[in-house]
Parts: sequence; C-alpha cells; structure tokens
Amino acid sequence: MAIFGSKPILGIEIGTTSIKAVALRKKKDKIEMFNYGILEKYGYLERVNDAFQTMDFKLLEESTAVFIRRLLDSMKVYNQEVFMTLPNFAGFVNLIDFPEMSNKELAQAIKFQASQYLPFTPQEMVLDWQIVKKSEGKITILLVAVSMDTVKRYSQTAAFAKLNLKGLELEGVALAEMFGSQDQAPFALVDIGGRISSISIVDGSILTSISNIDIGGGNLTQVIASALGVDPFRAESLKKSYGLNLQSDSEIDLFNLMIPMVDAIKREAEKAINAFYIRTQRKVEKIILIGGGANLKGIEEYFVKNLGLPVIKGNPFTLEIITCDPKLIPIMSEVGVAVTSACAIAKKHLLQT
Repeated sequence: MAIFGSKPILGIEIGTTSIKAVALRKKKDKIEMFNYGILEKYGYLERVNDAFQTMDFKLLEESTAVFIRRLLDSMKVYNQEVFMTLPNFAGFVNLIDFPEMSNKELAQAIKFQASQYLPFTPQEMVLDWQIVKKSEGKITILLVAVSMDTVKRYSQTAAFAKLNLKGLELEGVALAEMFGSQDQAPFALVDIGGRISSISIVDGSILTSISNIDIGGGNLTQVIASALGVDPFRAESLKKSYGLNLQSDSEIDLFNLMIPMVDAIKREAEKAINAFYIRTQRKVEKIILIGGGANLKGIEEYFVKNLGLPVIKGNPFTLEIITCDPKLIPIMSEVGVAVTSACAIAKKHLLQT
C-alpha cells in the first residue's frame, strides 16, 4: 500500500518553446499532482529561431537553466528529486530480432550490431535496451539510444539550475508506459508541440517507433500572421479562438490557411501507422493527442475523419490516471495535455519509490 503523503517527485519537460513542471506525490492509493507550472517563450512567434531547442538548434544550457529556475521559484519548489524528459527528436528507437542466446551473449551482440541502426557510433550514444518478446528460437529487443551530447547538455542545464537531478529518460518511453498501462492495444501517440510534432507507435506499453516532423503550433500561427497581415500575437489569438472549426466565411479562410500543415502531421502519423501494420500485421486501434497543439479546436474531429480511428486527448487528469485538487480540474481540462510528458516521467519514478 502506498504511503500517505509520500515524498514528492518533480517531472520537468523542456519543449521547443516552453518548459513544463509538475510535482506529484502518492496519496493513499492514488497519484496526485499538487503543484505545476508552465513557462512559455513567446518570442518564437516573431522570430523563428527563438526557441529552447529544435531538431537543428541545440539546447543552450545556461540560459535555459535561468528559465527553469525562474519557473520553479514561482512554484516555490526547492530541493525536490527531479526527473527530466529528453525530447523524442533526440532519440532513436529500433526493434531488433536476435537468435535465442544467453543474456550475456545478447548484451555483446547488441553492442556489436547497434551501429547498424544508429546515425552515430555507439560511443557517441547512451544506449538502453530491454527484451520485449521471446518466441521459439528468437528474441526481440527494444533498443533506445540518445546522443551523448544531449545527455551532457541536459545534465549541465540541471546543474546550472541547481536541480537535484535523479534521472533522464526519452519522453516517448515514459509516455508509452503511462498510457500503455491503461490499454494494451496498439495506439499512435501524436505530440503537437510549439515547433515540432512527434509521432510514436506504442504496443503493450512498449515504444516501437518514433518519427518527427518540423511542424508545430507555432508554424500555424506564423502562416496566419503572414497571410492575413496581422502581428503574430493576434494570429495566435485567432488560432485559439477558431481552430479548424468551420462556422463562417472568415473561419473557412483560417481553416484553409492551417490545413496544409495539419495535413503534413496527419501524413506522418499515417505513414507510422502503416509501417507498424506492415511490420506486425496488427492494426493501430486509436490515436492519442498530446502537447499544446492538441487543444486546437476541431483537431480531434479532423483526425477521426481523415484517419478513420478513434481519437482522444491524452490528458492524464480527465483520463483519471493522475488526480489533482478539484479546484484545478477546470484548468487541467485544457492544460493537462501540455504537461503530459512531465507527468509521465514523474509518475513512473514515483511508482518505483
């Protein structure tokens, strides 16, 4: 039985244009969020390269640490154990088959063959693996790799921010375990961030693939601003007010401006779903939307119509994976999808304590 009011854990996600933090604790037999914070960097609306990090832009340790410290000070959070997610675009995931062998032989074989599946040498990567399936004469392992440079940058950022950092983990792995524990059927996790969208295929709590596309909510805002000749902050307001809903002539124009980029995210998801089916002969049964872009009005209906699958928002609070103060429920109904990754990493390690 969980200890009442156990020692809390802080989960932090550094996104492309925002930093999210949640504080979780065990309370009786539930996981409760009792504190959270989101720091948005709106400069990217006016300057494309004003981001914490992207697939092409490296994390700047000292400046990012200042923002993290500012966020945690506003939350009045000090000296808690911290776990941070690493972005999916910094990681590589592969399912690899080996003939049946001992664990010692398997570890050697993985180390030897890893270079065939990675864009860098194994010495430049932090590798992790786990056995996901054993059948007669064959072992399937999940290989997860993150560049050593990324790990060093995150560790240095945590040190500059004076965090009690206890661990780093690829966000897709933590998310797969959180949502996969609720439903073992294969699903696609579509994370629409500020500058990058990530599509993960999850099967039985196992992250089987990751793909990324350099399009996010900020790109939609920039398209609206450019086409309508309005400043980016007005464009952001229009996007949030109308989304993809079609209710008047002016909103149809907005829909047509955004739909090419939303279509690009949809095609990336479709490609990942089809690749999973070709490899396994099993169908993805639903789509889970997370990230700030999951709040775009009409986005769920769009994916249902164009992919023909059930679609839900991956909000850990409305899905009752994590509880919070009842007073926060109205806020969490919208904010929840934005802090999902931070919740996933904190929940995973809280359950291990």
